[in-house]
Amino acid sequence: MSLHALMTECSRLAHGAGAGALATVAQRHGSLPMSKLAKMLVTAGGARFGTVGGGCLEAEIIERCESVAERRLPAVSEHTLNAELAGDYGLTCGGTAVMFIEPVFADETLAVVYDACAAVLSRGDSAALATAIDWTQGVGKVVACGGELHGSTDAELRCAVAAADPLRDSAVIGDRIFVEPILGAPRLVVFGGGHVGACVAQAAAFAGWRVTVVDDRPEFADPRRFPFAEQTVACDFHDLASSLAFGAGTYVVVATRGHQHDATIVEQLARLELRYLGMLGSRRKVSLTWRLLEQCGIPRERLAAIHAPVGIAIGADTPEEIAVSVVAEMIAVRRTGSRRRGGVAVEASHADGLA
Repeated sequence: MSLHALMTECSRLAHGAGAGALATVAQRHGSLPMSKLAKMLVTAGGARFGTVGGGCLEAEIIERCESVAERRLPAVSEHTLNAELAGDYGLTCGGTAVMFIEPVFADETLAVVYDACAAVLSRGDSAALATAIDWTQGVGKVVACGGELHGSTDAELRCAVAAADPLRDSAVIGDRIFVEPILGAPRLVVFGGGHVGACVAQAAAFAGWRVTVVDDRPEFADPRRFPFAEQTVACDFHDLASSLAFGAGTYVVVATRGHQHDATIVEQLARLELRYLGMLGSRRKVSLTWRLLEQCGIPRERLAAIHAPVGIAIGADTPEEIAVSVVAEMIAVRRTGSRRRGGVAVEASHADGLA
């Protein structure tokens, strides 16, 4: 279940459609079958939305959610999956998860906050959310998005959420406040609607990216070719600014039908601050393209920041295999924040190309 769908369900409950409790991973230690941003909503009627890993660990958390929903007060709960329990469920993992569990019920503050969160996620944007651990004096919850604060008027909460990094990919829990990111799906722009570009776009959409496919040929930017894409754009590669917008969180893969088109696109994008910029091609093609771009005035350090040849070096050959290697590299950048290939940092001179 997507985070947008989960927040939308929380909003529905906060507007009076029922009640329940929302469990969020606050800390995670060891090897556990859950994302560090995992969430699960358990309604008073027994419905569940999202997951925090399944198995015995999730069963414990569901019980605690039921208690929190009944009491209507948040709780911090620690759950351990030891070797014995893991073995009983056929798992090889183990560790401890600290969960922040909060009630969701009809309340004006909760409705405002969850409405804002759902709106942020529908746009693919990001926000920061701060929640008071003690609600004995009333609901304490504030979201910061688009330079605005929504929710509680508590000064301490507002200060905490205003100082939070909305792009941080993990939560922070203190004695009084729980701060977490609300991260929209990342955006990927794929230049080139041919075989490789199409496979990269489809693999990225499956992995959670919001995908835009761009080609200078209308028939290759036909939305019927890309039912999984959020958007398709037919435009002149020499004038991207008039048709597309790029932000610091944007991922870009250049996979057109020729290195001249690639050079035209990269020349414009290399000057921008992007989350990821990759170009398909052999090492020879990359070398020739870089030589051309240096003559056009692109500094060498900007070119060095581009992932080219794009993708993790796994010997990929078919368009589908190339797509897997490219999306794997994007995931590594997204999750580790560093240039990694196959989970191991390598020198650029050792990175094999994808011809």
